[in-house]
This record gives sequence, C-alpha cells and structure tokens, in this order.
Amino acid sequence: MKKLVLFLAFSLIATLGSAQVIFYVDPPSPNEGNYNMSFANGTGWAVPDMTDPANAVMGTLCMASDGTAADSLACNAITNNVSGQIAVLYRGSCEFGVKALNCQNAGAIAVVIINNIPGAPIAMGGGAQGTNVTIPVVMITDIAGALLKTEFEACNVTAFIGSKSGFYSDDLGFYPKHILRSEVFGNIKALSQDNTEFEVQLGGWVINYGSDDQTNVTLNCQIDNGSVIYDQTSTPEALIASGDSVFVILPTFTQSTYDNGYYEVTYTIDSDSLDLFPDDNTLEADFMMSDSLYSYSRIDPGTFKPVSVASFRGGNTTASNSSCLAFRDPNGSRVAIAGMTFAGATSQNPTPTSIDGEFVQVFAYAWSDNFVDLNDANFGITALNEIASGEYIYTSDAQNALIYVPFEVPVLLADDQRYLFCVTHYGANIFTGYDTEYDYNWNLETYLQPQFPIEADGSWFGAGFGTDVIPALTVNMFPTAIGFEENESTNDIIAYPNPANYVVNIPVGENYGAIVLTITDLQGRVVSVQNIEMIAPILTVDVTTLAAGSYIFNLTHGDKNEVMTINVAR
Repeated sequence: MKKLVLFLAFSLIATLGSAQVIFYVDPPSPNEGNYNMSFANGTGWAVPDMTDPANAVMGTLCMASDGTAADSLACNAITNNVSGQIAVLYRGSCEFGVKALNCQNAGAIAVVIINNIPGAPIAMGGGAQGTNVTIPVVMITDIAGALLKTEFEACNVTAFIGSKSGFYSDDLGFYPKHILRSEVFGNIKALSQDNTEFEVQLGGWVINYGSDDQTNVTLNCQIDNGSVIYDQTSTPEALIASGDSVFVILPTFTQSTYDNGYYEVTYTIDSDSLDLFPDDNTLEADFMMSDSLYSYSRIDPGTFKPVSVASFRGGNTTASNSSCLAFRDPNGSRVAIAGMTFAGATSQNPTPTSIDGEFVQVFAYAWSDNFVDLNDANFGITALNEIASGEYIYTSDAQNALIYVPFEVPVLLADDQRYLFCVTHYGANIFTGYDTEYDYNWNLETYLQPQFPIEADGSWFGAGFGTDVIPALTVNMFPTAIGFEENESTNDIIAYPNPANYVVNIPVGENYGAIVLTITDLQGRVVSVQNIEMIAPILTVDVTTLAAGSYIFNLTHGDKNEVMTINVAR
C-alpha cells in the first residue's frame, strides 16, 4: 500500500510537463474543440509514440466502410477510399488491432475508433495483429462520435492527433491535473459556516507548450454564484521559456458566510502573444455548497445526483469490489449520515449482461489507522469499524441508473474522525459509476490526504484508480444540533403509526421544553424545520403535507439527539 501511494505522488510530479496527447477537431467545424480520448501504446502494438510531437498527425476524418450494411466495424477489408486520411470506425465484434490493420492496409494515416458503450474511452489491446500496426490509433466517446458522425460521413472535417508540445509557436496551456480546486465538490454548509471553517486555495501550473518564449503571462480566477464574488489576476510572469512551466499562486477564496448553491470557478491564462491553441487556456473548477450532499464527483444541479460518465471495477474481481470516499472534519458531530447514491452497470460488450438481480451494499466505516498524511509510514487501511450499512437488489436492468440506498440506521458522526463511505458489489459482473471530468492531482500534491480509495477482493488501494477517476457517489447527510459538546443518540424511540397516513406520534418521555424537528427526504434535501414547544410527553407531527415515501426525522431536545426513519403512506 505504501509503495503504491509513493509511486503515485512521484508520478504526478514527473509527468507535470509531459507531452499532452490530444484529439482536436479543427475549425471551421461547428464542433471544433478538444475531445476526450485514449490512444494505443505499449506492448502488443507497433504504433508510434504519441507523446513525441514528431509523430503527430493532421488530416481529414472519413468514415471507413468494410462493406457491411451497419455502421462500419472495419473487421473486413476497407472498401471505400481512406488513403491519406484518418479512418473512423466503431468499436465492436473484432480486435482493435484487426480494425487498425485493415485501415492501415487501405492507406489510412491514423485510426479513430468510436466507443460503442457510454463512458470514457478505454485502454486498447492490440490483440493478434497489433504488432503489425504502425499508424496512430485513438478512441473517442460514443457521445463525441454521435456529434461528429455527419462530418465523418461527409469527409469534410479535419483534426489534429498527437502531442502539441512545440507544434505551435505561441501556445500556453494547462489541464485539469494542473490546478487547485475545492478539496471536495459537494461541501456541507453546516461544516462550512465561515472563513475559519471553509476556504479554497487557488492556483495552478501554467505550461508553455509552444516553441517561442512567452512574456507577461498571467493567471486569472473568477468565482460566480449568481454574481462574481471573486476576481483575481496574478502578477505577470516576465518570462516562461519554451517547454518550461511556472506555478502561479492566487489569493485564497474565503467568505464570512457561504450560501448554498453552485460556485462556478473559472481559471484563464493570458499573455502578450496571441495563443494559437486557445482551447486549453481556460479551465473550470466548480464546487457546490448544500445542506446534505457530500461528494468528490460533480453533482448535477437539476437532479442533485452525482454525475456518472464511466464505469470501473478493480480488475477481474470475483469476491468484492468497493469504491469509497474519504471524509474527516473537525466539526463532524454537526452532521449525521442518512444514505448514499451511486450508479452501477454491467458489461454490454460483446454480449449485453443484465444488472437485474445484482446485490449492492453501502457502508460507512470509522477509519482509525493513525497517520498524518499519505507520506506517513503508518498510512494504511486496516483499522475499519463498520458504523452503518444498507443494501439494494436490482429488480430490473437499470443500467447506469442513480440509486439511493439509505443506511439502516442514520448515524451521527464524530469530530475529527476519519471515515470511509463505500459502495460495495460482489462478483465479476457489476461496475461502479465514475466521473472522469475532474482531476484532483494537485490537491493530492498539496494536502497529501486520502481521497477515494478502492477495495478489490479484500485488498485496499489508497490511490484508487487515480486522481482523475472519481467515484460518482454522494453521501447524503443532514445537519444536527450545532454547538453541543456531546450529542447522545439513543435510537430507542419507537414512532407510531409507521407507516403513517396523517400523523405520526413520537414518544419523547418527560423531556418537556423546546424541540427542533428537522425532516429530510432520502435525497438528503431538508423538507421541513420545526421549532416546537413541548406540552406533553408525546410529540404529534402532521405528515399530510409530505408526499408518500420515506423521511429522516431528526429531533434535537436538550442535550439529546434522536434520528429515525418515518414512512409516509397514502
């Protein structure tokens, strides 16, 4: 475990200035821009090294046809003219090496493979023919393929594929791995009350990819949550030499109080020169503040659910596989955990596998290994104590559906205690949803704290799949009483009737006086907060305004805190 973490940290530093391999659709295409891609490399292939700028290619993209009626898979000899062009085809049915070799034999200068399933482009093995392929081979997403298909079929769009280092004279840039962002995407307001409890360090590496030196280079950052609340530009860097880079620090973002909602964070590079490749001069590093949603992945502002764009599992696991989020806060006792939201999928290639009947569990663990940071020799994932769990069985083939699973009993967290919140599946069929659009690389380098470990067949990996492969999970929390030195949760109150149609009765004993009742739904959204002055030992709550479903009732009275699940029926 220790070796894995150290290797990851070293690799992040070593690759900072490495060549950035891109797939860029050129103007005047209406779909001009940089697209997510993977490229063939390593053993099993004889393809050129795409990190070497000398191996970059530019050319017209043209859909290859292998004589079949459906979208071309290029599993047979190519029947149309792709000579001197970049051949485009679909994943499926035969090995990647076979597809690429058929296009190479037809004179193509490179191959673009469109993924046939949702999610990020995958690593491609060469198979039996890979060592005969000597042209670049890349994969793009199914979404990009659908967007560009008309242009591919018309053979009227060009693209650049390769490392752009030194390709342009004036070319500054950076990528998501190079910037600082909020330590997590989904932040909890009860834990972020002022500038002593929440702040965002800002800055990033600015890299001169061009062949010319650049002067008076600046980095700007704006933060907008309905209006611009932060706008800072760095002192100009007098010179960044060709191939060099500099880390630019900006003032830390803080507020006296933080409103719930989206905080749109935009970094922008500028200089004296007209950048000839401006697509990588702007980056987003948004985050969110809410009462209830904790996450590293992005959260959809319309659904309040995590954004899942790809599915992964820890190798060919057969026993168990867990994707987890790390959590620790000095004021953790201000919140309790109610459940988790995740996405799951099964392989659809080459033969679709149903997810119906698959069994998934969610767990919360108190993580008690004693270490300071990831460089501590005592770092480990061995002292885990389960504090909450829930389970779910798929009842349909709900591929990539976002599923909320409540914990059987909500649990109040403790101050400054490490936790792991995990979704665990079993067997070799199911994959967990991930977000691959953000990268916490430089956060890891800055804070050296665990982010999203994984478990595979009982072995833990502190680095997970890497800083740019983020579990699409939210932990649904809700605020409890704030300011008590100690909160007791007896969980022995039995509410009735439950399910309830009109009212639910909650025996609170002889604790007369003020009670604060917070009701949240199973998505973690606060439905109602009621300040009640008790006049009897039984609290009667009107539930006629609540839609049918399950709710978390949190009662704070005196120095006690009670949490229970109430089901409302209609």
